Amino acid sequence: MAGIQQEVKDQILEITFQMNEKNTVDAEFGKEFAAILGEAEKNSAVRGLIIRGSNGFFSNGFEPNSFVGTSKNEIEAVIGPAFRICGQVMNLPFPVAMVMNGHSMGYGAILSLYGDFRYMQSKQARFGFPEINIGLPIPAAPALMLQDIVGRKLTRDMILGKALKADQALEAGILDAVFDDDESMMNRARKDISALFKFARSTVRMNREMMYARYKKTIPEAIEHDIELASVAIMAAAGQEGLGALKEGRRPDFSKVD
Repeated sequence: MAGIQQEVKDQILEITFQMNEKNTVDAEFGKEFAAILGEAEKNSAVRGLIIRGSNGFFSNGFEPNSFVGTSKNEIEAVIGPAFRICGQVMNLPFPVAMVMNGHSMGYGAILSLYGDFRYMQSKQARFGFPEINIGLPIPAAPALMLQDIVGRKLTRDMILGKALKADQALEAGILDAVFDDDESMMNRARKDISALFKFARSTVRMNREMMYARYKKTIPEAIEHDIELASVAIMAAAGQEGLGALKEGRRPDFSKVD
């Protein structure tokens, strides 16, 4: 099992990532998370979703061991479901809150962009896209969404490796609020989502559809492009050097790779 805990409280599905020490993502994660979301979408008792991390990590991205010395099919078995989950979250019929109670890097940051509300721990947490540091490009789908939130200039800096502290992410418009402890974040998330229960379920669903309407065609297309591009980039010399260095706990050396 991937280690995803779930519980419905007061019509809100609360999901907690407990995959491993840094909540990194592997192939099992994609299968399990997609199934959980699929069931929630069909469950009329669920009117909202909260996703949070554990161990000081919302998610630190993909598991490097899944990509070093593996085949294209094996890589896409990890990346494909994980990226498609983002589209699945975007199309859910109820509001989604991301409680980033720890580092949100790489895939963790990507997934969070598909939430309607985002909150982050004030201490020892970073939000960013470190892909360039390991020889990989940022996917197009989150790059598009990030530009709409923070603008092109900060997006440029972030895809070139700049990670944000919680207060910086709040100032940039990525976050709704910053808190010192998990319980305060969860209470705020529950409050913001449950405040929408006074409205008709169908109206909330349609308003969420309208908010993301401009992405309805572009994001699914971008996700499929991202899956193909990521697998090629991971198997390339730069990707293997960067991921190998990450796995071995050393600095990558790109001086001899294109």
